[in-house]
Amino acid sequence: MSDALLISLAEEQHGVFTMAQARACGVSPRTIQDRASNRRYRRLHRGVYVFAGTSTNWHSRVVAAVLACGDLGAASHRTAAYLWGMTDRRPPSIEVVTTRHLRRRLESITTHESLDLKPTDVMTVAGVPVTSARRTIVDLGATAPYWMVESCLDKGLRDGLFTIREVHGYLASVARSGRNGVGTIRPLIEERTGWSGATESALEDLFRSTLSRAGLELPQPQYVVLDDLGQFVCRADFAYPHRMILVELDSEKYHMDSKSFQADRRKQNLAHQLGWTVFRFTWRQLIDDPGSVLGILASQDAT
Repeated sequence: MSDALLISLAEEQHGVFTMAQARACGVSPRTIQDRASNRRYRRLHRGVYVFAGTSTNWHSRVVAAVLACGDLGAASHRTAAYLWGMTDRRPPSIEVVTTRHLRRRLESITTHESLDLKPTDVMTVAGVPVTSARRTIVDLGATAPYWMVESCLDKGLRDGLFTIREVHGYLASVARSGRNGVGTIRPLIEERTGWSGATESALEDLFRSTLSRAGLELPQPQYVVLDDLGQFVCRADFAYPHRMILVELDSEKYHMDSKSFQADRRKQNLAHQLGWTVFRFTWRQLIDDPGSVLGILASQDAT
């Protein structure tokens, strides 16, 4: 019965378990030691095992790293961002956070000590204990480059992992002199506090950030155009309704095939018939020549 309990527990943790968990399931310390010596249990870290023959993957290695922390711990920083889906870049090393300093070094593991880590900061994603989404984005500011923090923040907002208000509230609760990451995430939060509506892609996030930092008026995202009878005509990526201007952003992934090309032109023609001016910009323009995009919109702002 004790082995069945341990197997069931391990299955929920990607096959990984600790000596303390095995003992809690009724497996005696002597039995644990004998099985480890006989290689029925394979040791991953001190006090952390998998059953012999169990194939380990990235998720099981993350769980093992978290369990090796002992007390309160969780996958964190870039590892947490990947688990939450804020980025599709799997980090080269595993990062975990714990409330106490580990005297022993965990191989291929980056360990962060945090005095403000609380049980409410830890959730489970894909069977892995991980810092909450709002804490993850704040922690990320301490180690990741600015562009990655911004990208993960905007992806989290698009996916509904948190709101700007939630991140701002968490930031206020942990902010203190010298707390790493605050200086990176705070201006990004403040910049987005006044933004209305959600975008649907990284390209749209880039466009809005480009305008915001240039001090230009921000358009309304995902604007629905109706005709004089109130019938649906199209939905534009952005719009300045008071100036009858629509902005469409074209990515190679979604707008270069024949079907999308034809649909985009039909939508643009319908908008023109109703008196809208339509501007189209690409990802490459925003990256290589943002000044030309800003110049076009600024000139319209002056008219």
